[in-house]
Amino acid sequence: MTHQPPETASAPRRLTAFLAEPDPTARAVLAALLEPRFAVVVQAETLAEARDMAPACQPDLAVVAARLPDGPAAGLLAAMQGVNPHMAVFLAGTAEDIVAVLSTVALPGLRCVVRPFALKSLEEALDDAVGDIAARRFAEDGWQLVRHLLDESPNPSAVLHGPEVASLNRAFLRFMGLGSIGEFKARGLTLDRFLADPPPPQGLAAWACRLPDDALDRDHRLRLVRPDRPHSPPQVFQVGVTRLPGRNRCLLTLTDITELELERRELLDLANRDPLTKALNRRKLGDVLAAETARSQRYAMPLAVVMLDIDHFKAINDTYGHDVGDSVLIELVARLGGCLRQVDRLTRFGGEEFVVVAPGIDAKGGLEMAERLRQAVAGTPFAAAGPVTASFGLAVFRPNDQGQDMLKRADEALYRAKTGGRNRVERESPPPTEAR
Repeated sequence: MTHQPPETASAPRRLTAFLAEPDPTARAVLAALLEPRFAVVVQAETLAEARDMAPACQPDLAVVAARLPDGPAAGLLAAMQGVNPHMAVFLAGTAEDIVAVLSTVALPGLRCVVRPFALKSLEEALDDAVGDIAARRFAEDGWQLVRHLLDESPNPSAVLHGPEVASLNRAFLRFMGLGSIGEFKARGLTLDRFLADPPPPQGLAAWACRLPDDALDRDHRLRLVRPDRPHSPPQVFQVGVTRLPGRNRCLLTLTDITELELERRELLDLANRDPLTKALNRRKLGDVLAAETARSQRYAMPLAVVMLDIDHFKAINDTYGHDVGDSVLIELVARLGGCLRQVDRLTRFGGEEFVVVAPGIDAKGGLEMAERLRQAVAGTPFAAAGPVTASFGLAVFRPNDQGQDMLKRADEALYRAKTGGRNRVERESPPPTEAR
């Protein structure tokens, strides 16, 4: 037996109730209480009927007699709550029958309705249950809407609960090469797995949930690697975090700014590089030296600075013209770059003078490096000008050095190389304590 009100019923009437009661009078009383509150009321008189009808109607609330003509209701209720753990359950019957059911099965959130029924208390309990169900349905509907909106967004998004990932939208899953959040969790993945850089302390998810409390309101960027493109450059994302209702919940949204980042780096290159040779320019040299001398001071790391100058460069310009002189400068930078490590920085100091900043290199290593650079210049004739040589001066970091201190000593050593015959390497003069 099923009761269904007209389509004009209010929102809570979308809910379904299931009533299993063998006594006709009690069933009529309970149905009269349920029908104003539920869109559908499915009724059964026996355990067999209940077992057949309950799975199909998927009730939000069930009122079940503790004892039905063909057996106790414990197994039925356990099966129904197994399908819908949030189902509200009212167990009706005598105190003895209710205790008998409770002794055989655990039913979270169970409400007991002892005969004879106290109608006013029962009505209030049903109203409370309907309110809870409607609120949960509203939250579920809202969550479904949020998930739909996030899935329609082209930006990767994740709902985070502290260090845990509660949900990932379609764009994020597609980036990760996954089909669902279930697959993400089943494989034991974390967001840190996709970072191109070391993860923040306590992990990326926990870090993101702390960002709304950043008093400085700074911009944050992440570099992520696509699993299907492990050898491609990381994609760069602008991080946006919105606080969500509930303790330590937030929405992480990533906006792809890879193209903008490439453009920004190109602009920085234009500002920091010599337009002819593409070596770093003198202004950038100041930044590099400031950072490297500070690091050497703090961690007691060696640092070498080599200054070099092309020998008789004016004669090359006077003999072949400035176009050939420019081509010599370009070829020189290419030759030097082929002898340097990735961490070494080559800068054009001015005219035909260049400076190499080499972190982690001591005096012995600096002399070996400078000699390799000298041979790279002098060993093979240049394409446009034939044989070309250069002179080199070396300085290494001393405690409390500033960048200008090292440049001055390297320049003095370079002067000695020039006056000593050119095409050679000279080391800085030892400090006074060593000289004695």
